[in-house]
Amino acid sequence: MTPETDITKYDFIVVGSGPAGCILARRLADTPKKPSVLLLEAGTSECDPASLIVADRYDILTKYPEYNWNYRTVPQKALDNRILDCSRGKGLGGSSKINFACYTIGPKGDYDHWAKIVDDDFFNWENTRRRFQGIENYDTNVAPEYQQFANPGLHQHGNADGVYVYFPKTWEPGLTSMFAAAANCGISTNLDINSGDPIGLGMCPTAGKTGYRATGATVFLHNHPSNLTILSDTQVTGLILVGLRAIGVEADDKKYLARKEVILCAGAIDTPKLLMLSGIGPKAELDKHSIPIVKDLPGVGSNLEDHWLVPFVIQLKSSIPNPRLFITDPRAYAEAQARFNTNGTGPLASLHGCMPMGFLRPSAAMVNSEEYKSLQADVKERLKQSTVPTWEITTHTPPLIPDAIPKLHYLTALIIGHVPQSRGSIRLASTNPYDPPLCDPRILDHPFDQRNLIESARIVQEIFSDPSLQDDIEAALAAPKSSSEEDILAYGRQVAVTDWHPSCTARMGTDDDPMAVVDTHFRVKGIEALRVADMSVTPFLPSCHPMAVAYLIGDMCKERLALEYRLNIQ
Repeated sequence: MTPETDITKYDFIVVGSGPAGCILARRLADTPKKPSVLLLEAGTSECDPASLIVADRYDILTKYPEYNWNYRTVPQKALDNRILDCSRGKGLGGSSKINFACYTIGPKGDYDHWAKIVDDDFFNWENTRRRFQGIENYDTNVAPEYQQFANPGLHQHGNADGVYVYFPKTWEPGLTSMFAAAANCGISTNLDINSGDPIGLGMCPTAGKTGYRATGATVFLHNHPSNLTILSDTQVTGLILVGLRAIGVEADDKKYLARKEVILCAGAIDTPKLLMLSGIGPKAELDKHSIPIVKDLPGVGSNLEDHWLVPFVIQLKSSIPNPRLFITDPRAYAEAQARFNTNGTGPLASLHGCMPMGFLRPSAAMVNSEEYKSLQADVKERLKQSTVPTWEITTHTPPLIPDAIPKLHYLTALIIGHVPQSRGSIRLASTNPYDPPLCDPRILDHPFDQRNLIESARIVQEIFSDPSLQDDIEAALAAPKSSSEEDILAYGRQVAVTDWHPSCTARMGTDDDPMAVVDTHFRVKGIEALRVADMSVTPFLPSCHPMAVAYLIGDMCKERLALEYRLNIQ
Protein backbone atom coordinates (compact mmCIF):
# COMPACT_ATOMS: atom_id res chain seq x y z
CA MET A 1 0.00 0.00 0.00
CA THR A 2 1.41 3.38 -1.01
CA PRO A 3 1.70 5.69 2.01
CA GLU A 4 -0.66 8.68 1.83
CA THR A 5 2.32 11.03 2.06
CA ASP A 6 3.74 9.59 -1.17
CA ILE A 7 0.60 10.32 -3.18
CA THR A 8 0.58 13.61 -5.06
CA LYS A 9 -2.71 15.49 -5.14
CA TYR A 10 -3.94 17.75 -7.91
CA ASP A 11 -7.03 19.89 -8.24
CA PHE A 12 -8.07 18.22 -11.48
CA ILE A 13 -6.96 15.01 -13.18
CA VAL A 14 -7.54 14.68 -16.93
CA VAL A 15 -7.20 11.17 -18.37
CA GLY A 16 -6.24 11.05 -22.04
CA SER A 17 -4.50 13.62 -24.24
CA GLY A 18 -6.55 13.53 -27.41
CA PRO A 19 -7.99 16.81 -28.72
CA ALA A 20 -10.54 17.05 -25.90
CA GLY A 21 -8.06 16.26 -23.14
CA CYS A 22 -5.38 18.61 -24.46
CA ILE A 23 -7.61 21.66 -24.75
CA LEU A 24 -9.38 20.92 -21.47
CA ALA A 25 -6.19 20.47 -19.46
CA ARG A 26 -4.49 23.54 -20.91
CA ARG A 27 -7.47 25.84 -20.59
CA LEU A 28 -8.17 24.74 -17.03
CA ALA A 29 -4.54 25.47 -16.16
CA ASP A 30 -4.72 28.87 -17.88
CA THR A 31 -7.68 30.12 -15.82
CA PRO A 32 -6.96 33.00 -13.40
CA LYS A 33 -7.29 30.67 -10.37
CA LYS A 34 -4.37 28.60 -11.73
CA PRO A 35 -5.57 25.21 -10.41
CA SER A 36 -3.11 22.32 -10.44
CA VAL A 37 -3.94 20.03 -13.34
CA LEU A 38 -2.53 16.58 -14.09
CA LEU A 39 -2.80 15.24 -17.64
CA LEU A 40 -2.16 11.51 -17.95
CA GLU A 41 -1.39 9.84 -21.28
CA ALA A 42 -0.74 6.14 -21.87
CA GLY A 43 1.40 6.70 -24.95
CA THR A 44 4.62 8.45 -25.68
CA SER A 45 5.42 12.15 -25.57
CA GLU A 46 7.74 11.71 -28.55
CA CYS A 47 6.65 12.97 -31.94
CA ASP A 48 8.82 12.61 -35.02
CA PRO A 49 8.59 15.96 -36.87
CA ALA A 50 8.33 14.01 -40.12
CA SER A 51 5.07 12.47 -38.88
CA LEU A 52 3.50 15.94 -38.93
CA ILE A 53 3.99 16.51 -42.67
CA VAL A 54 0.51 16.83 -44.17
CA ALA A 55 1.58 15.24 -47.46
CA ASP A 56 2.04 11.98 -45.53
CA ARG A 57 -1.32 12.19 -43.75
CA TYR A 58 -2.56 8.90 -45.26
CA ASP A 59 0.61 6.96 -44.40
CA ILE A 60 0.96 7.74 -40.69
CA LEU A 61 -0.80 4.54 -39.61
CA THR A 62 1.75 2.37 -41.39
CA LYS A 63 4.85 4.52 -40.82
CA TYR A 64 4.31 5.03 -37.09
CA PRO A 65 2.57 1.98 -35.60
CA GLU A 66 3.79 3.02 -32.14
CA TYR A 67 1.39 5.98 -32.31
CA ASN A 68 -1.58 3.63 -32.63
CA TRP A 69 -3.47 1.41 -30.18
CA ASN A 70 -3.99 -0.91 -33.18
CA TYR A 71 -7.48 -1.91 -32.09
CA ARG A 72 -9.56 -4.23 -34.24
CA THR A 73 -13.27 -4.83 -34.34
CA VAL A 74 -14.96 -8.12 -33.66
CA PRO A 75 -16.21 -9.89 -36.84
CA GLN A 76 -18.84 -7.72 -38.52
CA LYS A 77 -21.91 -9.78 -39.31
CA ALA A 78 -23.18 -7.47 -42.06
CA LEU A 79 -19.75 -7.52 -43.75
CA ASP A 80 -19.24 -11.26 -44.23
CA ASN A 81 -17.70 -11.45 -40.74
CA ARG A 82 -14.70 -9.35 -41.70
CA ILE A 83 -12.58 -7.88 -38.89
CA LEU A 84 -11.95 -4.18 -39.42
CA ASP A 85 -9.19 -1.80 -38.42
CA CYS A 86 -10.24 0.38 -35.49
CA SER A 87 -7.16 2.59 -35.10
CA ARG A 88 -6.97 5.08 -32.22
CA GLY A 89 -4.14 7.48 -31.52
CA LYS A 90 -1.68 6.67 -28.75
CA GLY A 91 0.58 9.40 -27.41
CA LEU A 92 0.29 13.11 -26.71
CA GLY A 93 -2.28 14.42 -29.15
CA GLY A 94 -4.26 11.19 -29.30
CA SER A 95 -5.98 10.54 -32.62
CA SER A 96 -5.08 14.03 -33.89
CA LYS A 97 -1.59 12.54 -34.16
CA ILE A 98 -2.60 9.88 -36.71
CA ASN A 99 -5.86 10.97 -38.34
CA PHE A 100 -6.34 12.53 -41.77
CA ALA A 101 -6.40 16.04 -40.19
CA CYS A 102 -9.67 17.04 -41.88
CA TYR A 103 -11.13 20.13 -40.22
CA THR A 104 -14.93 20.02 -40.39
CA ILE A 105 -17.25 21.35 -37.71
CA GLY A 106 -20.58 19.93 -38.88
CA PRO A 107 -23.99 21.41 -39.62
CA LYS A 108 -25.94 24.03 -37.73
CA GLY A 109 -28.90 21.65 -37.63
CA ASP A 110 -26.95 19.05 -35.66
CA TYR A 111 -26.10 21.43 -32.84
CA ASP A 112 -29.61 22.81 -32.60
CA HIS A 113 -30.91 19.23 -32.51
CA TRP A 114 -28.33 18.34 -29.83
CA ALA A 115 -29.57 21.23 -27.70
CA LYS A 116 -33.17 20.19 -28.17
CA ILE A 117 -32.84 16.52 -27.25
CA VAL A 118 -30.78 17.25 -24.11
CA ASP A 119 -32.97 20.26 -23.26
CA ASP A 120 -30.08 22.70 -22.90
CA ASP A 121 -29.30 25.65 -25.21
CA PHE A 122 -25.68 25.46 -24.06
CA PHE A 123 -25.18 23.16 -27.07
CA ASN A 124 -27.07 25.08 -29.77
CA TRP A 125 -25.49 26.49 -32.91
CA GLU A 126 -25.28 30.07 -31.68
CA ASN A 127 -23.18 29.05 -28.67
CA THR A 128 -21.24 26.46 -30.67
CA ARG A 129 -20.20 28.96 -33.34
CA ARG A 130 -18.92 31.29 -30.62
CA ARG A 131 -16.82 28.52 -29.10
CA PHE A 132 -15.35 27.41 -32.42
CA GLN A 133 -14.23 30.98 -33.05
CA GLY A 134 -12.31 30.77 -29.77
CA ILE A 135 -10.78 27.39 -30.66
CA GLU A 136 -9.56 27.88 -34.21
CA ASN A 137 -6.97 30.03 -35.95
CA TYR A 138 -8.54 29.91 -39.41
CA ASP A 139 -6.52 31.12 -42.39
CA THR A 140 -9.19 32.37 -44.80
CA ASN A 141 -6.68 33.72 -47.34
CA VAL A 142 -7.27 31.44 -50.33
CA ALA A 143 -5.27 32.21 -53.46
CA PRO A 144 -7.42 34.06 -56.07
CA GLU A 145 -7.21 31.24 -58.62
CA TYR A 146 -8.92 28.86 -56.19
CA GLN A 147 -11.61 31.14 -54.78
CA GLN A 148 -14.24 29.67 -57.11
CA PHE A 149 -13.87 26.47 -55.05
CA ALA A 150 -13.13 27.78 -51.55
CA ASN A 151 -13.69 31.27 -50.19
CA PRO A 152 -14.46 31.21 -46.45
CA GLY A 153 -15.33 34.51 -44.85
CA LEU A 154 -13.27 35.69 -41.90
CA HIS A 155 -16.43 36.79 -40.07
CA GLN A 156 -17.50 33.14 -39.93
CA HIS A 157 -14.29 31.91 -38.36
CA GLY A 158 -11.91 32.52 -35.50
CA ASN A 159 -8.35 33.80 -35.39
CA ALA A 160 -7.70 32.81 -31.78
CA ASP A 161 -4.52 31.32 -30.38
CA GLY A 162 -5.78 27.84 -31.15
CA VAL A 163 -5.96 25.13 -33.78
CA TYR A 164 -4.45 26.24 -37.07
CA VAL A 165 -6.71 25.66 -40.09
CA TYR A 166 -5.42 26.32 -43.61
CA PHE A 167 -5.59 25.76 -47.35
CA PRO A 168 -2.25 25.33 -49.14
CA LYS A 169 -1.09 28.26 -51.24
CA THR A 170 -0.72 25.95 -54.25
CA TRP A 171 -3.12 23.06 -54.85
CA GLU A 172 -2.03 19.81 -56.42
CA PRO A 173 -2.88 19.39 -60.14
CA GLY A 174 -6.27 17.88 -60.95
CA LEU A 175 -7.69 18.53 -57.49
CA THR A 176 -10.70 20.45 -58.79
CA SER A 177 -11.69 18.00 -61.54
CA MET A 178 -14.68 16.70 -59.61
CA PHE A 179 -16.45 20.07 -59.36
CA ALA A 180 -17.61 20.15 -63.00
CA ALA A 181 -18.81 16.54 -62.89
CA ALA A 182 -20.63 17.16 -59.62
CA ALA A 183 -22.26 20.31 -61.00
CA ASN A 184 -23.48 18.37 -64.04
CA CYS A 185 -25.15 15.98 -61.60
CA GLY A 186 -26.92 18.77 -59.75
CA ILE A 187 -24.44 19.15 -56.86
CA SER A 188 -23.69 22.79 -56.13
CA THR A 189 -20.33 24.20 -55.08
CA ASN A 190 -20.04 25.20 -51.41
CA LEU A 191 -17.38 27.85 -50.85
CA ASP A 192 -17.27 27.25 -47.09
CA ILE A 193 -18.26 23.83 -45.75
CA ASN A 194 -17.53 25.12 -42.21
CA SER A 195 -20.12 27.89 -42.24
CA GLY A 196 -22.73 25.77 -40.49
CA ASP A 197 -24.19 24.70 -43.82
CA PRO A 198 -21.92 22.05 -45.36
CA ILE A 199 -24.32 20.97 -48.14
CA GLY A 200 -22.72 20.79 -51.59
CA LEU A 201 -19.22 20.02 -52.82
CA GLY A 202 -16.54 22.16 -51.24
CA MET A 203 -12.88 22.04 -50.35
CA CYS A 204 -11.98 20.72 -46.91
CA PRO A 205 -9.22 22.62 -45.11
CA THR A 206 -6.56 20.93 -43.03
CA ALA A 207 -5.87 21.24 -39.32
CA GLY A 208 -2.34 22.54 -39.64
CA LYS A 209 -0.11 25.25 -41.01
CA THR A 210 2.40 25.56 -43.86
CA GLY A 211 2.35 21.85 -44.65
CA TYR A 212 2.45 20.52 -41.08
CA ARG A 213 -0.49 19.10 -39.17
CA ALA A 214 -1.65 20.61 -35.91
CA THR A 215 -2.31 18.14 -33.10
CA GLY A 216 -3.81 18.69 -29.69
CA ALA A 217 -0.32 18.43 -28.26
CA THR A 218 1.44 20.77 -30.69
CA VAL A 219 -1.23 23.44 -30.17
CA PHE A 220 -2.22 23.21 -26.51
CA LEU A 221 0.65 21.52 -24.68
CA HIS A 222 3.45 23.63 -26.12
CA ASN A 223 5.04 25.92 -23.52
CA HIS A 224 2.45 24.90 -20.96
CA PRO A 225 2.31 26.61 -17.55
CA SER A 226 3.93 25.08 -14.49
CA ASN A 227 0.58 24.28 -12.85
CA LEU A 228 -0.09 21.78 -15.66
CA THR A 229 1.76 18.50 -15.09
CA ILE A 230 1.92 16.11 -18.06
CA LEU A 231 2.80 12.46 -17.55
CA SER A 232 3.16 10.33 -20.68
CA ASP A 233 3.79 6.58 -20.82
CA THR A 234 1.36 6.36 -17.90
CA GLN A 235 -1.68 4.18 -18.54
CA VAL A 236 -4.63 4.70 -16.24
CA THR A 237 -6.03 1.32 -15.23
CA GLY A 238 -8.95 2.35 -13.06
CA LEU A 239 -10.66 4.98 -10.96
CA ILE A 240 -10.21 5.35 -7.23
CA LEU A 241 -13.67 5.60 -5.70
CA VAL A 242 -14.81 6.20 -2.15
CA GLY A 243 -18.42 5.19 -2.13
CA LEU A 244 -20.02 7.08 -5.02
CA ARG A 245 -17.26 9.70 -5.30
CA ALA A 246 -14.19 9.67 -7.54
CA ILE A 247 -11.09 10.80 -5.68
CA GLY A 248 -8.37 9.82 -8.15
CA VAL A 249 -7.00 7.22 -10.54
CA GLU A 250 -4.61 4.31 -10.56
CA ALA A 251 -2.00 4.18 -13.27
CA ASP A 252 0.69 1.53 -13.60
CA ASP A 253 0.46 0.64 -9.87
CA LYS A 254 0.61 4.28 -8.76
CA LYS A 255 -2.13 6.46 -7.33
CA TYR A 256 -2.94 10.04 -8.24
CA LEU A 257 -5.56 11.91 -6.25
CA ALA A 258 -7.82 14.80 -7.25
CA ARG A 259 -8.99 17.44 -4.79
CA LYS A 260 -11.82 18.49 -7.07
CA GLU A 261 -12.58 16.21 -10.04
CA VAL A 262 -11.44 13.49 -12.41
CA ILE A 263 -12.32 14.00 -16.07
CA LEU A 264 -12.10 11.08 -18.50
CA CYS A 265 -11.03 12.10 -22.01
CA ALA A 266 -9.83 8.68 -23.15
CA GLY A 267 -12.17 8.49 -26.15
CA ALA A 268 -15.25 6.53 -27.12
CA ILE A 269 -13.45 3.19 -26.84
CA ASP A 270 -11.27 3.54 -23.75
CA THR A 271 -13.52 5.76 -21.63
CA PRO A 272 -16.28 3.13 -21.33
CA LYS A 273 -13.60 0.50 -20.76
CA LEU A 274 -12.23 2.46 -17.79
CA LEU A 275 -15.70 3.06 -16.39
CA MET A 276 -16.59 -0.62 -16.56
CA LEU A 277 -13.28 -1.74 -15.06
CA SER A 278 -14.10 0.60 -12.16
CA GLY A 279 -17.56 -0.88 -11.57
CA ILE A 280 -19.57 1.73 -13.48
CA GLY A 281 -21.60 0.28 -16.32
CA PRO A 282 -24.23 -2.28 -17.31
CA LYS A 283 -24.91 -4.77 -14.51
CA ALA A 284 -24.96 -7.75 -16.87
CA GLU A 285 -21.55 -6.84 -18.31
CA LEU A 286 -19.99 -6.26 -14.89
CA ASP A 287 -21.46 -9.50 -13.52
CA LYS A 288 -19.99 -11.37 -16.48
CA HIS A 289 -16.50 -10.36 -15.31
CA SER A 290 -17.25 -10.52 -11.55
CA ILE A 291 -16.60 -6.79 -11.19
CA PRO A 292 -18.26 -5.35 -8.07
CA ILE A 293 -20.99 -2.93 -9.12
CA VAL A 294 -20.53 0.65 -7.98
CA LYS A 295 -23.18 2.13 -10.28
CA ASP A 296 -25.42 0.32 -12.74
CA LEU A 297 -25.38 2.52 -15.84
CA PRO A 298 -26.64 0.50 -18.84
CA GLY A 299 -25.54 3.13 -21.36
CA VAL A 300 -21.82 2.71 -20.67
CA GLY A 301 -20.31 1.08 -23.75
CA SER A 302 -23.66 0.94 -25.51
CA ASN A 303 -25.04 3.06 -28.39
CA LEU A 304 -21.74 2.98 -30.31
CA GLU A 305 -22.12 4.94 -33.55
CA ASP A 306 -19.56 5.21 -36.32
CA HIS A 307 -19.61 6.44 -39.89
CA TRP A 308 -19.09 3.75 -42.51
CA LEU A 309 -16.81 4.23 -45.50
CA VAL A 310 -16.93 2.61 -48.95
CA PRO A 311 -14.24 3.50 -51.57
CA PHE A 312 -14.79 3.78 -55.33
CA VAL A 313 -11.55 3.76 -57.31
CA ILE A 314 -10.96 4.33 -61.01
CA GLN A 315 -7.64 4.16 -62.83
CA LEU A 316 -6.79 7.26 -64.85
CA LYS A 317 -4.99 7.26 -68.16
CA SER A 318 -1.21 7.59 -68.13
CA SER A 319 -1.49 10.85 -70.07
CA ILE A 320 -3.09 12.53 -67.04
CA PRO A 321 -0.46 14.29 -64.84
CA ASN A 322 0.06 12.32 -61.65
CA PRO A 323 0.98 14.59 -58.73
CA ARG A 324 1.90 11.57 -56.58
CA LEU A 325 4.33 9.95 -59.02
CA PHE A 326 7.39 11.52 -57.38
CA ILE A 327 6.67 9.48 -54.23
CA THR A 328 7.60 6.26 -56.07
CA ASP A 329 11.02 7.63 -57.08
CA PRO A 330 13.41 7.67 -54.08
CA ARG A 331 15.61 10.36 -55.63
CA ALA A 332 12.68 12.61 -56.56
CA TYR A 333 11.16 12.16 -53.14
CA ALA A 334 14.42 12.99 -51.38
CA GLU A 335 14.71 16.16 -53.47
CA ALA A 336 11.11 17.11 -52.64
CA GLN A 337 11.76 16.48 -48.97
CA ALA A 338 14.93 18.59 -48.98
CA ARG A 339 13.10 21.45 -50.70
CA PHE A 340 10.20 21.26 -48.25
CA ASN A 341 12.55 21.20 -45.25
CA THR A 342 14.50 24.18 -46.61
CA ASN A 343 11.74 26.63 -47.52
CA GLY A 344 8.38 24.83 -47.24
CA THR A 345 7.80 24.70 -51.01
CA GLY A 346 7.64 22.03 -53.72
CA PRO A 347 5.34 19.05 -54.22
CA LEU A 348 5.27 18.13 -50.53
CA ALA A 349 3.82 21.55 -49.75
CA SER A 350 0.74 20.95 -51.91
CA LEU A 351 0.29 17.16 -51.95
CA HIS A 352 -2.78 16.16 -49.94
CA GLY A 353 -2.98 19.72 -48.62
CA CYS A 354 -6.76 19.79 -48.98
CA MET A 355 -9.43 17.63 -50.55
CA PRO A 356 -12.81 17.98 -52.27
CA MET A 357 -15.50 17.03 -49.78
CA GLY A 358 -19.22 17.05 -50.49
CA PHE A 359 -22.02 16.69 -47.97
CA LEU A 360 -25.30 15.68 -49.56
CA ARG A 361 -28.93 15.69 -48.51
CA PRO A 362 -31.07 12.55 -48.99
CA SER A 363 -32.24 11.94 -52.54
CA ALA A 364 -35.93 11.69 -53.42
CA ALA A 365 -35.51 7.93 -53.74
CA MET A 366 -34.07 7.83 -50.23
CA VAL A 367 -36.87 9.93 -48.71
CA ASN A 368 -39.49 7.74 -50.37
CA SER A 369 -37.89 4.49 -49.24
CA GLU A 370 -39.41 2.29 -46.55
CA GLU A 371 -36.12 2.43 -44.64
CA TYR A 372 -36.38 6.22 -44.39
CA LYS A 373 -40.06 6.21 -43.53
CA SER A 374 -39.49 3.73 -40.68
CA LEU A 375 -36.93 5.94 -38.90
CA GLN A 376 -37.71 7.08 -35.38
CA ALA A 377 -39.39 10.47 -35.08
CA ASP A 378 -36.37 12.27 -33.58
CA VAL A 379 -34.11 11.04 -36.42
CA LYS A 380 -36.60 12.27 -39.02
CA GLU A 381 -36.74 15.60 -37.22
CA ARG A 382 -32.96 15.88 -37.41
CA LEU A 383 -32.98 15.04 -41.11
CA LYS A 384 -35.58 17.71 -41.82
CA GLN A 385 -32.92 20.29 -40.98
CA SER A 386 -31.75 21.69 -44.32
CA THR A 387 -28.09 21.65 -43.28
CA VAL A 388 -27.92 17.97 -42.21
CA PRO A 389 -26.54 15.50 -44.80
CA THR A 390 -27.12 11.77 -45.02
CA TRP A 391 -23.87 11.04 -46.83
CA GLU A 392 -20.58 12.46 -47.99
CA ILE A 393 -18.31 12.11 -50.97
CA THR A 394 -14.60 12.82 -50.47
CA THR A 395 -12.22 12.54 -53.40
CA HIS A 396 -8.55 12.72 -54.33
CA THR A 397 -7.35 10.50 -51.52
CA PRO A 398 -5.04 7.55 -52.16
CA PRO A 399 -6.91 4.42 -53.26
CA LEU A 400 -6.92 2.92 -49.75
CA ILE A 401 -7.32 -0.57 -51.20
CA PRO A 402 -4.68 -3.35 -51.42
CA ASP A 403 -4.87 -3.87 -55.21
CA ALA A 404 -3.56 -0.41 -56.10
CA ILE A 405 -0.20 -0.18 -57.88
CA PRO A 406 1.80 2.79 -56.54
CA LYS A 407 3.06 4.04 -59.92
CA LEU A 408 -0.39 4.17 -61.48
CA HIS A 409 -2.71 7.16 -61.23
CA TYR A 410 -6.10 6.77 -59.56
CA LEU A 411 -9.13 8.87 -58.79
CA THR A 412 -10.72 7.79 -55.53
CA ALA A 413 -14.12 8.71 -54.19
CA LEU A 414 -14.94 7.75 -50.63
CA ILE A 415 -18.62 7.40 -49.75
CA ILE A 416 -19.14 8.09 -46.05
CA GLY A 417 -22.48 7.32 -44.45
CA HIS A 418 -23.85 9.93 -42.07
CA VAL A 419 -26.73 9.62 -39.59
CA PRO A 420 -25.86 5.92 -39.08
CA GLN A 421 -28.62 3.88 -37.48
CA SER A 422 -26.56 0.80 -36.70
CA ARG A 423 -25.80 0.64 -32.98
CA GLY A 424 -22.78 -1.20 -31.69
CA SER A 425 -20.99 -1.59 -28.39
CA ILE A 426 -17.73 -1.51 -26.47
CA ARG A 427 -17.39 -4.42 -24.05
CA LEU A 428 -14.63 -5.79 -21.86
CA ALA A 429 -12.50 -8.64 -23.13
CA SER A 430 -11.36 -9.34 -19.57
CA THR A 431 -10.62 -7.60 -16.28
CA ASN A 432 -7.00 -7.07 -17.36
CA PRO A 433 -6.81 -3.31 -17.99
CA TYR A 434 -4.09 -3.83 -20.59
CA ASP A 435 -6.30 -6.03 -22.80
CA PRO A 436 -7.97 -4.25 -25.74
CA PRO A 437 -11.75 -3.99 -25.40
CA LEU A 438 -14.21 -5.70 -27.72
CA CYS A 439 -15.22 -3.16 -30.37
CA ASP A 440 -18.36 -3.90 -32.34
CA PRO A 441 -19.59 -0.95 -34.46
CA ARG A 442 -21.96 -3.24 -36.42
CA ILE A 443 -21.13 -1.48 -39.69
CA LEU A 444 -23.99 -1.49 -42.24
CA ASP A 445 -26.08 -3.61 -39.91
CA HIS A 446 -29.19 -1.40 -40.09
CA PRO A 447 -31.49 -1.32 -43.17
CA PHE A 448 -31.32 2.49 -43.30
CA ASP A 449 -27.52 2.40 -43.58
CA GLN A 450 -27.80 -0.13 -46.39
CA ARG A 451 -30.34 2.02 -48.23
CA ASN A 452 -28.07 5.03 -47.71
CA LEU A 453 -25.23 3.13 -49.37
CA ILE A 454 -27.41 2.09 -52.31
CA GLU A 455 -28.66 5.60 -53.06
CA SER A 456 -25.31 7.35 -52.51
CA ALA A 457 -23.44 4.76 -54.61
CA ARG A 458 -25.78 5.37 -57.53
CA ILE A 459 -25.06 9.09 -57.40
CA VAL A 460 -21.30 8.45 -57.35
CA GLN A 461 -21.70 6.12 -60.32
CA GLU A 462 -23.52 8.95 -62.11
CA ILE A 463 -20.71 11.39 -61.30
CA PHE A 464 -18.06 8.98 -62.57
CA SER A 465 -20.09 8.53 -65.77
CA ASP A 466 -20.17 12.27 -66.47
CA PRO A 467 -18.67 13.23 -69.86
CA SER A 468 -16.26 15.67 -68.19
CA LEU A 469 -14.42 12.68 -66.68
CA GLN A 470 -14.74 10.06 -69.41
CA ASP A 471 -11.68 11.08 -71.43
CA ASP A 472 -9.51 10.62 -68.32
CA ILE A 473 -10.69 7.16 -67.25
CA GLU A 474 -8.75 4.01 -68.09
CA ALA A 475 -10.78 1.47 -66.07
CA ALA A 476 -12.64 0.90 -62.84
CA LEU A 477 -10.43 -0.69 -60.19
CA ALA A 478 -12.90 -0.97 -57.33
CA ALA A 479 -16.62 -0.42 -57.75
CA PRO A 480 -19.90 -2.36 -57.73
CA LYS A 481 -20.53 -4.50 -60.80
CA SER A 482 -23.69 -2.55 -61.57
CA SER A 483 -26.16 -0.11 -60.03
CA SER A 484 -28.44 -2.87 -58.81
CA GLU A 485 -29.18 -3.06 -55.11
CA GLU A 486 -27.72 -6.54 -54.97
CA ASP A 487 -24.40 -5.57 -56.56
CA ILE A 488 -23.98 -2.43 -54.46
CA LEU A 489 -24.69 -4.25 -51.21
CA ALA A 490 -22.40 -7.13 -52.22
CA TYR A 491 -19.63 -4.61 -52.90
CA GLY A 492 -20.28 -2.92 -49.57
CA ARG A 493 -19.97 -6.22 -47.73
CA GLN A 494 -16.59 -6.78 -49.39
CA VAL A 495 -14.97 -3.37 -48.86
CA ALA A 496 -16.85 -1.25 -46.28
CA VAL A 497 -14.83 -0.14 -43.26
CA THR A 498 -15.30 2.08 -40.27
CA ASP A 499 -14.37 5.72 -40.80
CA TRP A 500 -12.64 5.78 -37.38
CA HIS A 501 -15.29 8.09 -35.85
CA PRO A 502 -16.53 6.12 -32.81
CA SER A 503 -18.87 8.01 -30.52
CA CYS A 504 -21.87 7.94 -28.14
CA THR A 505 -20.65 5.19 -25.78
CA ALA A 506 -21.23 7.37 -22.70
CA ARG A 507 -23.85 9.55 -24.23
CA MET A 508 -25.35 12.72 -22.85
CA GLY A 509 -29.04 12.85 -22.01
CA THR A 510 -31.80 14.09 -19.79
CA ASP A 511 -32.58 12.68 -16.36
CA ASP A 512 -35.38 10.51 -17.76
CA ASP A 513 -33.16 8.90 -20.42
CA PRO A 514 -32.28 5.44 -19.05
CA MET A 515 -29.33 5.08 -21.46
CA ALA A 516 -27.76 8.46 -20.68
CA VAL A 517 -24.41 8.29 -18.90
CA VAL A 518 -23.63 11.99 -18.43
CA ASP A 519 -25.73 15.09 -17.95
CA THR A 520 -25.29 18.38 -19.79
CA HIS A 521 -22.52 19.37 -17.38
CA PHE A 522 -20.58 16.22 -18.42
CA ARG A 523 -21.09 14.71 -14.93
CA VAL A 524 -21.37 10.92 -14.75
CA LYS A 525 -24.80 10.14 -13.37
CA GLY A 526 -24.77 8.95 -9.81
CA ILE A 527 -21.02 9.50 -9.29
CA GLU A 528 -19.64 12.63 -7.69
CA ALA A 529 -16.52 14.43 -8.93
CA LEU A 530 -16.34 12.39 -12.16
CA ARG A 531 -16.95 13.72 -15.65
CA VAL A 532 -16.49 12.54 -19.21
CA ALA A 533 -15.44 14.95 -21.96
CA ASP A 534 -14.72 13.25 -25.27
CA MET A 535 -16.60 11.88 -28.29
CA SER A 536 -18.26 9.23 -26.13
CA VAL A 537 -20.68 11.87 -24.74
CA THR A 538 -22.31 13.00 -27.99
CA PRO A 539 -26.01 12.07 -28.04
CA PHE A 540 -25.55 11.19 -31.72
CA LEU A 541 -22.58 11.21 -34.08
CA PRO A 542 -22.40 14.66 -35.74
CA SER A 543 -22.36 14.76 -39.54
CA CYS A 544 -18.71 15.68 -39.99
CA HIS A 545 -15.20 14.43 -39.39
CA PRO A 546 -15.35 14.90 -35.63
CA MET A 547 -11.86 16.03 -34.60
CA ALA A 548 -13.09 19.63 -34.29
CA VAL A 549 -16.07 18.41 -32.25
CA ALA A 550 -13.67 16.74 -29.80
CA TYR A 551 -11.89 20.07 -29.29
CA LEU A 552 -15.30 21.67 -28.80
CA ILE A 553 -16.30 19.13 -26.14
CA GLY A 554 -13.11 19.71 -24.16
CA ASP A 555 -13.65 23.46 -24.35
CA MET A 556 -17.30 23.16 -23.27
CA CYS A 557 -16.34 21.02 -20.28
CA LYS A 558 -13.74 23.60 -19.26
CA GLU A 559 -16.43 26.26 -19.49
CA ARG A 560 -18.68 24.26 -17.16
CA LEU A 561 -15.89 23.58 -14.66
CA ALA A 562 -14.63 27.16 -14.66
CA LEU A 563 -18.08 28.47 -13.81
CA GLU A 564 -18.81 25.88 -11.12
CA TYR A 565 -15.44 26.23 -9.38
CA ARG A 566 -15.16 30.00 -9.98
CA LEU A 567 -11.84 29.48 -11.76
CA ASN A 568 -12.13 32.74 -13.66
CA ILE A 569 -12.14 34.75 -10.43
CA GLN A 570 -8.75 35.44 -8.86
